Amino acid sequence: MSTQIDARWKIRIKTCIYSVIVISFLILLKKTWAELPPDISQLPVQITAQEITYNKAENVYEARGHVVIDQGERHIEADKVRVNLTTQKAFLKGHVLFKIGTDRIKAEEGEINLNTFQGVLYQAQVFIAQNHLYIRGDEIKKTGPQTYVIERAQITSCDGASPAWHFTAHRAKVTIEGKATASHVAFWAKSVPLLYVPYIILPAKTKRQTGFLFPFWAYSERDGTDVTLPFFWAIKPNMDATFYQRYMTHRGWMEGVEYRYLLNETDKGIIYFDYLNDKREDIDFIDDNLSRTNKKRWWWRSKQEHVLPGNIYAQLDIDLVSDQDYLREFTEGFNNYRHCNREFLRYFKRGLNTDETSLLRESTFSLTKNWTSYSLIGELHYTQNLDKTQDEYTFQRLPQVSFIRNDSPIFKNSLFLRWDTTYTNFWRPESTRGQRFHFAPTISLPYGNKYVELLPQLTLMETLYFTNDGDNDRFLYEASMEAKTNLWRSFSWLGHFIHHLEPRIVYTYRPDVEQGDLPSFDGLDRLYKKNQITYTLTNYFLTERDNRFHQVMRVSVSQTYDINEARRSLLPGQRRRPFSDVVLKAQLGPFWGIYLDTEGALSPYGEGITRGDADLNVTTKRGDRLRLTYQYRPEQTRDLGIELFAKLFPKWSIEAYNMRSFQYHQNIETRVSLQYQSQCWGVRFAYTDLYADRKFMIIFTLTGVGEIKGITFGGR
Repeated sequence: MSTQIDARWKIRIKTCIYSVIVISFLILLKKTWAELPPDISQLPVQITAQEITYNKAENVYEARGHVVIDQGERHIEADKVRVNLTTQKAFLKGHVLFKIGTDRIKAEEGEINLNTFQGVLYQAQVFIAQNHLYIRGDEIKKTGPQTYVIERAQITSCDGASPAWHFTAHRAKVTIEGKATASHVAFWAKSVPLLYVPYIILPAKTKRQTGFLFPFWAYSERDGTDVTLPFFWAIKPNMDATFYQRYMTHRGWMEGVEYRYLLNETDKGIIYFDYLNDKREDIDFIDDNLSRTNKKRWWWRSKQEHVLPGNIYAQLDIDLVSDQDYLREFTEGFNNYRHCNREFLRYFKRGLNTDETSLLRESTFSLTKNWTSYSLIGELHYTQNLDKTQDEYTFQRLPQVSFIRNDSPIFKNSLFLRWDTTYTNFWRPESTRGQRFHFAPTISLPYGNKYVELLPQLTLMETLYFTNDGDNDRFLYEASMEAKTNLWRSFSWLGHFIHHLEPRIVYTYRPDVEQGDLPSFDGLDRLYKKNQITYTLTNYFLTERDNRFHQVMRVSVSQTYDINEARRSLLPGQRRRPFSDVVLKAQLGPFWGIYLDTEGALSPYGEGITRGDADLNVTTKRGDRLRLTYQYRPEQTRDLGIELFAKLFPKWSIEAYNMRSFQYHQNIETRVSLQYQSQCWGVRFAYTDLYADRKFMIIFTLTGVGEIKGITFGGR
């Protein structure tokens, strides 16, 4: 049975490659050898030649010696041109050249009907500039308004007489917007034939290219041989779908689909879905004490945005997966977590809500109506807990409705008002569930002069609970006073240099209110007492370049003093700790291509560094990139990440990523790839090691073949 599957798979691979070829070189002919605009006959014709004669008896013009004919976008060159005005046929011979825009056709000789623009070119070569494709044929015929025939065809995107790769067909025939047929199609590397198929029939569409894309090959210890075959369907200029057939010898077939539409800048969506009936059984992947017993495995992720009537903004984000191991096992290939997150950020400016290792997957649907000072938001928020023992106890917000007033003046005076009113229905199959109504207006009275800025605020919070265990309520208030000033100093060191110093102090008070009998839906249900002072000193360093000021460094130091803790009664052996950690933040971008973002916390009680994060990015003008990340948590995490992309030689580049845990003395994830990219083809050798699964991949690319074109606004 396995032999039959492998044989069918080989046939699919061959068919997919030839589909790309035939669609590419047959369809692109239309752009170069197309019907000219109906009014081109009205444009003036310029003819130059060494000799031009006219035979009145035969009604024939003949031009010899570097003949050049220009009319509109049409440019024709030949050694000899003979035009019969009676039959409306033109004969061209010797160094024949057609140019339309940036595309061109070369031939030894040709015959063309000037009325129908049909005819034949001998020993012809077509160059399509947009795709950088060369199409050669012993004969290229236009036999009808939408039909073409190519005898002994060859296609490549490589420059030169001896291309690195090319496809050949004994005979090909295409009907534009109809079908294409080709016989004896072969793929060659230099002079070595690698693949062959005797005959294929394919659709022939020119508006967008529908067809098979280049496959993906990989091998890993867990999955075995891994091959993915994508098929791209150009539904409309602003809508497409890609279907993925993935076969893993140790797991079976995985089917996937990607659907994209972009109606306009505000109405758009991307949907991904993958499904696998897994042959492999994993009781406890990576020893996380979470068993996977399901064989039907899938992942649905999508984002959609629409503006409804009444300027109501609708947003749908879905992230649902079959089991806790899926995203950690299938980290490579088409439409993996990194690719989907990158595409979501590109089109929607927001990515997936949780990372690929999280056991919580977040899905939301929201409707938002905005006015000048108010917003009304309705949400359905579903959290999928992949820990099956906790899923039935996970709260779902079905629905949550918020009415918000933005911070704005009352009656156009200096008194400001904002409020946040939120109703939430918390549902789960087991244990406590119910509704919560939270109303929190905030009044502020900002004041400022050239010396100081003051911001007093008062927030009143009323929270009502209606649960299956009974009703309850809570009233709280929070008062704060913020004071800050701004100091500026200009220096002439190394050009115009400015130092901006901003001291800030904030006092916050919230009374102690009994909350032990309240339900615990989320953090809003436990607002503990506050009586604290937070002081911050922020330094900004700016330089002037191109008549504009640019921030080269920002450094801030902050700490909080807890008055309640300083007054707390002590039990024997206890000590007060009213001072929080000293938090240091710094962002540095002193030179082009260098940026450092760091944050750390230092204990004032002799416990050293309690938290540390650093992110260094270095780029060069030729495209090299280096990124270093470091995360430190005492007794928990000491992780160093290194990401590198470097151009080694003119055609060679290397990309590497490693995440190392110094806490556990092991690599968490390793990825290395070496890529060669010539003028017309490329190959990437990639290696990954994640969760003790080692995978090796080879990805080939042929320039101009099997590439998805970008989706565009509007149109049909």
